[in-house]
Formats: sequence, structure tokens, C-alpha cells
Amino acid sequence: METKKSLKAFTSILTKVAGLVFFAFLAISLGVIFGTLFKDWVSEDPLSPVQGLNEPYQEPLTIKLPEQQQQRPSDTSSSYLYTDEYFLEEKPVSFKVQVGPFQLREEALQVASLLQSEGYPVFVSRGQPCYVQVGAFSNPQNANNLQNELLSKGYAAYIKEE
Repeated sequence: METKKSLKAFTSILTKVAGLVFFAFLAISLGVIFGTLFKDWVSEDPLSPVQGLNEPYQEPLTIKLPEQQQQRPSDTSSSYLYTDEYFLEEKPVSFKVQVGPFQLREEALQVASLLQSEGYPVFVSRGQPCYVQVGAFSNPQNANNLQNELLSKGYAAYIKEE
């Protein structure tokens, strides 16, 4: 009788420990997954549209599909195209459209806030004098178009070529 009670107590404890170990591994796995997915949110200042002077601007990568895509032979009724590989094409950023310079960082942040409310992506430098970067392009014509647009709105915009 006593062995049944001790066996039941032992299995109860063993079940609880196994459950705790399972949930610990689940929590660690989720932490690793979400940490990997959202590491940029944690490493950057989420409340400020600021980019440091020494941080290079990274233009989003574009996906270039291969020249020849073939339909899956087993399903000829589907209109979807299938391919095995995607090639990422990286273009160097050579032309940055900036507004400024500003002697006080607060002035630059105010202008950045205005530009952001108008729908422009902005980055504010940390050094003195401050500038507000509104765009970065590999094509000089795109940079020129944005500069003209900002000049027509009254901003002191210029293109910095790298």
C-alpha cells in the first residue's frame, strides 16, 4: 500500500518536472525565434527617427527573379509560376538627399517631424551640425527629383554624393 502511494507521489512529481522542462524549452525556443526576428527593434532607438553619422544607409534589397521560370509540370491548370531560386540584387547608395544643416539638434528633429508627417522617411544625424536625411538613391535622377520636390516645399535640400 505504501509503495503505491510513494509510486503515485513519484510519478506526480516526475510529471510536473517534465511539464516544467517542456515549458522551459518552449519559452527558450520562442525567445530565440522572436529575438532573431526582432533584433533590429531592440538594438535601435524605437522612438527616434535617428541614424548616426557612422551608420551606412541600407536601401531595401530588391528581389530579381531568374529570366526563365517554368510552370510545375504536374499542374498545368495553375497560372502560378514556380522557381527554385531568387537572386537578391544590391545597389550601392551614392546620392543622399539631405535638409539642413542645423546648428541645434532640436531644430533638426522638428524639421524631421514635419517631413515625417508629410510621408517622407527621415534620419537625423547625431553630430554638429545636424542634417536630416530624407532619401538615399543609387540613381542620381531620383535624388534630383526628390531635391526639387523638397525645394518647392521650402526646405533647404541638397544632394550629398558619396
